[in-house]
Amino acid sequence: MIARTVRSGQPDAAPGTLGDLMRLLRWAGAAGLLCGAAQAADLAQAADLAPAPADVEAAFVPAWTTTLNSEFRYFSFSGTKGQPLGVAPTGARGEGSQVYLPIGLGLNGQPSENLRLELTLRGGYVDSRQTTPGLTGGVRTALDTQLSTTATYLGLDGFQPFLSVGVNLPTGTTFLDGTRFLARLDSDLVDVPTFGEGLNVGPTLGVNVPLGDTMLVSLGVGATFRGGYSREGATDPFTNVTAATRLQPGDTVSANASLSYQEGPVFANLAVIYAAESATRIDGVTSLRGGERLSVSGQAAYTWSPAWTTTLSASFTHTENNLVPGAALGTLIREAFNSNSNLYRVGLDTLYTVGALGIGPSLGYLYRDRNAFDARTLLFVPQRERYGVGGVLQYAASEGVALSWRGERIFVREEASPDKIFDPFGVIPGTGQPRLSYRGWSFSGGATLKF
Repeated sequence: MIARTVRSGQPDAAPGTLGDLMRLLRWAGAAGLLCGAAQAADLAQAADLAPAPADVEAAFVPAWTTTLNSEFRYFSFSGTKGQPLGVAPTGARGEGSQVYLPIGLGLNGQPSENLRLELTLRGGYVDSRQTTPGLTGGVRTALDTQLSTTATYLGLDGFQPFLSVGVNLPTGTTFLDGTRFLARLDSDLVDVPTFGEGLNVGPTLGVNVPLGDTMLVSLGVGATFRGGYSREGATDPFTNVTAATRLQPGDTVSANASLSYQEGPVFANLAVIYAAESATRIDGVTSLRGGERLSVSGQAAYTWSPAWTTTLSASFTHTENNLVPGAALGTLIREAFNSNSNLYRVGLDTLYTVGALGIGPSLGYLYRDRNAFDARTLLFVPQRERYGVGGVLQYAASEGVALSWRGERIFVREEASPDKIFDPFGVIPGTGQPRLSYRGWSFSGGATLKF
């Protein structure tokens, strides 16, 4: 029987939130599943031994599971304008592609009866490029390395406190000289819009509360302390040398709550995440403070029969007004109009399983209700609708080896937008966009090994 893959509309969540719910639910009320039973005492000389006690408590045996996951993801698109939108000329068609090779290694287990540990290592490699007449850029680079560890205490009745620490190691590329910055593609079109950050450290403290055998509540608070890194600045038109600027992104604090339920053929979860950040500085000058964010996401899966399973996922993200530079250098004021958007995502998969093989259709929809500023790439992303139609193929080669494939045809439609308003400067001519459209493909394949 092949394992069901449940898609999430969010990136990897902090431990205790959406990304961990399915694992945590299986742990609830089942810590003994990882406890090995001790071998019974040798009773061959029973006549010469004292009678055994009526109850013999089984000894705890540590158990560990190692998971290795590797994928290949390919994206390509072409449209009525190149990337990035604020740089590419209007009226010139553009196209782009990205090859992304993520890899992850996880070690999960219980070194003692009341303690569970999760250790994760993630990294990857990307080849990203785009071409517009007169503007072509490409990047091939390793990405940042992410380490995380989560310790959960299981020795209390009714709740399980946990502590998690995530670290982002700056092994990627942040400074893109010349035309290489053109390889930063739209975050709604590809998985990797930017290729590195600084040294980030993010602790999270939370608690899991099992409610019976079918429900789990998880609550957590966390912070991410973000280190500075270099980005490209202006390019000298005479020497063609790109200057470097020092970007110090704002730190982030967050709170999250989630609820998951599983009984019989039904699985469902709901997660809410609130995040706020401090001001970002460029070369020591305060330049921006992103608005507070609220994200709500959920999944529901129903197993109609041993052969049929349907999974629905949805998410919503709202971002409040940014704080932008005021009249005095280094001061921030709340922007008069919210330059951030509401983002909606919906995905639907149906999987038909025959033996070790699973196959089925998939649908995806994204709606960004207005133009927004992407703080990760320091670029605007426009109001748009994105449709995806494709299919899923899975194969359980053995008990510890699973293979998966997904393909999708992508259609993007962007309505015309007026010139943008930048407080306190007002309307900036030429920052608007005409109506745009894109077509693209997305393919991915991966393997998961457990041992």
